[in-house]
Order: sequence, then C-alpha cells, then structure tokens
Amino acid sequence: MHRIILIILVLVIVVVTGVITAEYYTAQPQFCGSCHIMKPYYDSWVKDKHNEKNVTCVDCHYPPGEKHALKSKFKGLGQLFTYLGTGTNVVRTPAKVSDLSCTTSACHPKEKFMDKKFQYTEKIPYVHNTHADKTIEGQALHCDTCHQHVRTEKHFEVPRMACYLCHFKEAKFNEGRAKCSLCHEIPVKPLQKLEEGAEPSQKTITHKTLEESKVSCESCHYQIIQGKGSIKKEGCFNCHEYSAEMLKKAEDKKSMHQEHVAAQNARCFDCHMPIEHREAEFMEVARKNCSACHPDHHAQQKMLIAGTGGKGTEQDYPIRHFNVKVNCFACHTLDDYDLKGVQVMKGNPDNCAACHTEDEKKLVKKWKEDVFDILEETREIEQEALKAIEEARGKVPDSRIQKALAMVAEGKENIKIVMAGGGVHNKKYSALLLDIAMEKFDDAMAELE
Repeated sequence: MHRIILIILVLVIVVVTGVITAEYYTAQPQFCGSCHIMKPYYDSWVKDKHNEKNVTCVDCHYPPGEKHALKSKFKGLGQLFTYLGTGTNVVRTPAKVSDLSCTTSACHPKEKFMDKKFQYTEKIPYVHNTHADKTIEGQALHCDTCHQHVRTEKHFEVPRMACYLCHFKEAKFNEGRAKCSLCHEIPVKPLQKLEEGAEPSQKTITHKTLEESKVSCESCHYQIIQGKGSIKKEGCFNCHEYSAEMLKKAEDKKSMHQEHVAAQNARCFDCHMPIEHREAEFMEVARKNCSACHPDHHAQQKMLIAGTGGKGTEQDYPIRHFNVKVNCFACHTLDDYDLKGVQVMKGNPDNCAACHTEDEKKLVKKWKEDVFDILEETREIEQEALKAIEEARGKVPDSRIQKALAMVAEGKENIKIVMAGGGVHNKKYSALLLDIAMEKFDDAMAELE
C-alpha cells in the first residue's frame, strides 16, 4: 500500500513538474519564435526595445493576471490547431493587445504618460490625452489603434498613414484637426528677398506674414494632401460573407467604428484607402480637381432636367428624357470651344433626330429663343421691383422692405437656375420658374404700396 502511495506521489510530482516546466517553456519568446509563421514577429521583437527591457510576448498579448491562466493556453492551442488544420503560413488575424497590458505600473502607467509630451518626430510633438479626447463617432481608441505592426522589420510603430487618415479625412484644409500648426511650426524664414533699393513700404514675405494676412495655405500647398480615405467596401468580404445588407451597413460610420475600432477587430486600412501627405506636382493636382474652383458644377442643369430646386413650385417637373435616364452624353457630342478657348463638349441638335424626327432638330433653337424672350421680360420686372424697393426706403416700415427683399431673392434664385442651367434643358420648367419669379417681383412691389 505504501509503495502504491509512493508511486502515485512520484507521478504527481513528475506531472506537476512537467506542467510547470511546460507552462514556463511555452511562455518564453523563443517558444513562440520556434513556429515558422511566428518567426518574422519574433525576429522583429528581438530588435525591439521591449526585448531589451525583457518584456516578453505574454506580457503584452495577455492582460495582467491572464498570462498563466488556462484560457491563455487554449488561445495558443487554438492558433496551433488553426495552423495544423489549414496549412496556412501567415497570421490571418491581427493580435489584440489589451490596454491593461500597456498601462501597468511597471510599463506605461496612465498617470505618467497621458499628459506627457513626447516627440513623434524631431519637429512634431505628441500628447496622448489630446488624442484620446477627440475620437470619431463610434470609436474608442486603444493603444494598438495607433501602435501597429506594419512592417516586417519593426515589431510595431505608429505609422504616419494612420495620423493622416484621422487628421485629414473629411476635414477642411488647415482647419480644425487638419490645422498645419498642430504638427508644424510656422516658418519665419523669408520666402523671397527684397531687391536693392526697394521701397520702405514693401515688406519681407514669410509664412508668418502670410498667416497674419489670412492668405490660404492652399494657395501654395494644396498638393500635399492627396486622397480621401474612402471606404473599400469590397474589403468587407475579406472577413464577411457577401450580402447587400453588409454593403448598406458599411455606410453606418458609428456602427463600423464600434465593431472594428472599439472592439479591436480590424485596423484602419483594412477598411480605408490611405491619404497621402507629401509633396507632389503642384499645378496638376489643382488643375485636375475641378470642384476646387467649380463647386457643384452643372448643378443647375441637373435641376432643370430633373425639374427640381426652384422656388414656389408645388411638385417636380422633370423633362421626359429624365424619366428614361438619358444623360449628358446623349446630346453633348460636339467637340467645340467656349469663349475663352477652352475645349468643351457642346450639344448637337442632330442627335434629336437620331431618337425622334428630323423636325426635332429645329426645336432646340426655338426653345432657346422662347426661354430667352421670357427671361428678358423677367429681368425687366426684376429691375422694376428693385427700383421700387429703393424708392420705398424711409417711406414704409422696414419690416415690409425686408419682406419685399425676401420675395425678390426667391425670384432671383429661379432666374439663376434658368440662366446657369440653360433653359433648353427643360423649356416648360424654365418657363414655370420664370413665371413664378415674375409673380414674386409683382408681389414685392404690391407689398410696398
């Protein structure tokens, strides 16, 4: 009996010693690096400062108190079985690092690090708290939101592309979170030297003087921000099954950030296209961005074709072409030049006959003439209304003057649509808008009587 008890005791000691030894061995970075799919990550850790300070894999990848628990061992076994079952040779799912692992008293305690000023680069300072308090809707920033494994040679880093995405996406140039001075000091070096004999009134031009004079940074630096950080919806299906519902859900910014950023299930560029912040050919970038100088270009033409946007209308009056989805290229096929010599595609009346009859060619000219005649009449009544308002100042209450001005403003809006959009895009709707404009002008004059 004593022999059996002794044997059991020895076996227990052997098993416990084996478990302790195995637990210790499997918690060592060298064990992680022995798996070939983990080799690149191990090699980058060896060169990292965390290795120098003896911070091991389990110190970061498992929260405090969990690294020796069975749960952590099952996680490791899960990775092993995934590898054995699929034969994959890369890590498909990025590792999650709990904030608790980073902010322990032995590492980066919040009370010491959140308000401390760091140098991201030689010229760019960084304070954690200023970023933690300015999250985008749905986000909850974690340490590994910014500190990511991006390149094989570095275990993790803060990639500049991540900074650019948050600072520039849907932000106005040099405003708010995209303000240049948040990261850059305004240079004081002169941009040009004054010529000898220059007048005393001439001033040396520096970035500082330009800022004080409220000269837009876009004037010279428009090209340094390229890209919109758009969503790659096709990227959803690298992780999820395809569905129309998934595509629609991808437009819900709050939900997407909650499920991916806050829950640490994806990295920024799994979903977003990058935004670049670098020098580029300065004229071409501005020249090719039509909307920079022509915001909402051709909006009035679209309004006329769709029969929408006018003041005082009770319903939409689309042209028949709109209902069958005829677009600009159906009519605008002539290579021509505008008054400034800029090449444009002009409307070709011959295209009317291709769909309709030969007689339709003549209609375009007639529509233009008819709308022009109504427009001239409308502009004359507009001038009468404006004259009446000026003559009424000081003679009638200001409230009535303001009411008359509001009526005139609505009439002007209709004129603007017809003039900018070209009445030919929808003659009937153009005539209706001008009729309403004339009524507005008449009502304005009646208000002053």
